[in-house]
Amino acid sequence: MKFICYDKALASIQTREGTLTLSKLFLPLFIEMMLLNTMGTINTLMLSHYSDDAVAAVGAATQLLGMILTFYTVISTGASIIINHNLGAGNSKSASDAAFASILSCGALSIVIGTIFSLAAEPVLRLIHLEPHVFSYAVSYFRIAMQFSVFQAVTSSISGIFRSYGKPNVSVTVSVCMNAMMAFLDYLIIFRPFEIPLRGVTGIAIAYVCSELFGLILIVFFLWRIPLGLNLREKNLRTLRVGIQILKVGVPGGVSSISYNISQVVSTSIIAMLGTAALSTKIYVSNIVFYVYVFGMTLGLSTSLLIGWLTGAGKYDQAYKLNLQNLRLAIGANIMFSVILFLFAEPILGFFTTDATILAMGRTLLFIDIFLEIGRGFNHIEENSLRGAGDVLYPMVVSMISCWSMSILFSYLLGIRLGLGLAGCWIAFGMDEFFRGLAYFHRWRSRKWTTKTAAGR
Repeated sequence: MKFICYDKALASIQTREGTLTLSKLFLPLFIEMMLLNTMGTINTLMLSHYSDDAVAAVGAATQLLGMILTFYTVISTGASIIINHNLGAGNSKSASDAAFASILSCGALSIVIGTIFSLAAEPVLRLIHLEPHVFSYAVSYFRIAMQFSVFQAVTSSISGIFRSYGKPNVSVTVSVCMNAMMAFLDYLIIFRPFEIPLRGVTGIAIAYVCSELFGLILIVFFLWRIPLGLNLREKNLRTLRVGIQILKVGVPGGVSSISYNISQVVSTSIIAMLGTAALSTKIYVSNIVFYVYVFGMTLGLSTSLLIGWLTGAGKYDQAYKLNLQNLRLAIGANIMFSVILFLFAEPILGFFTTDATILAMGRTLLFIDIFLEIGRGFNHIEENSLRGAGDVLYPMVVSMISCWSMSILFSYLLGIRLGLGLAGCWIAFGMDEFFRGLAYFHRWRSRKWTTKTAAGR
């Protein structure tokens, strides 16, 4: 009975605008995450009607794209922590300075990085060892998406600001409109109810860029219309001095994310050695299992935001208890949803493909995933809680060690050397989730994070 009891008093804090509760943060974030992945699943489903090779190409390019976009989170993640802590401490000016620095710096960085990686698309994608016919598709998609990644970088930065200020509904609205537009354009390109100039994987990439531009325009409009007290017109280049503090807390989290994403690209390269069928299975299953852990992941993100406010206000005991309460909830949800998904594995996978080999591999992965999700529950709550509290160096070290010693090394040993194939890789991913999650849990129990508050006093 203790497991299912939930103390709502732990999940709230008084602010100048009223009571900020976990549910106010969680529900919009959950809707946004569900919509984002639903659109991604729909796009994968539509691409599967075009060809499995296109699915493999766009999936591989998207994973590499995600890894590079993580560079931008060095700034936005650091800014979010600074904003949360300062808002919790009542320092509105310091919070608005961090918001301004985040927007300007993310925009500048993304233009430089986007141009460099767009020009280097072919040599970068060769690192994944894709089959020749898949490689050409991947290069086309990656080059276009990367060149215009500034749209996503600035949109993500502003979305983070709205979340930190307790207004995640704005991000949800933008995500709904942006992804609905992308799904509609993808439908026109793939199924062609009438003739349009866009077609194939190149057309899908252009649709992605157009939807990101639409999202940027929309969120800038909301930033202009909704009063947050940012006073952006009063800012100047001297305001960017807060960037040093942002980088101090953002770089470790960014390095951790970059390391993880690089390891995922390397693991994709290992899976690609097993053939296109294995790579397509990995992409299908990854799309599906998102619906297992989306609850825990969103709970972790919203917990991080609230813990940022609580630690900024010096309410460490409340933050500690909130973490443990949400951990039980996340693990329970992950177990329940992963078992349900496994029981309905065949009809769900059947929506994507009729290939018997892919269906068989997919069912095996969904069984292994039941155990993997327990570790992922620890990971989502504990890592986000530590980052929300400003404790960023420890997660960085643990993540880098685990990603490469567990995920990559054992993916190769189990999947390739011992011949377990894709199942061996999935076991290695589970080992990685458990190692990181339990290490973070130990850190949280130590309460060393209580000394890491980044609010300007």
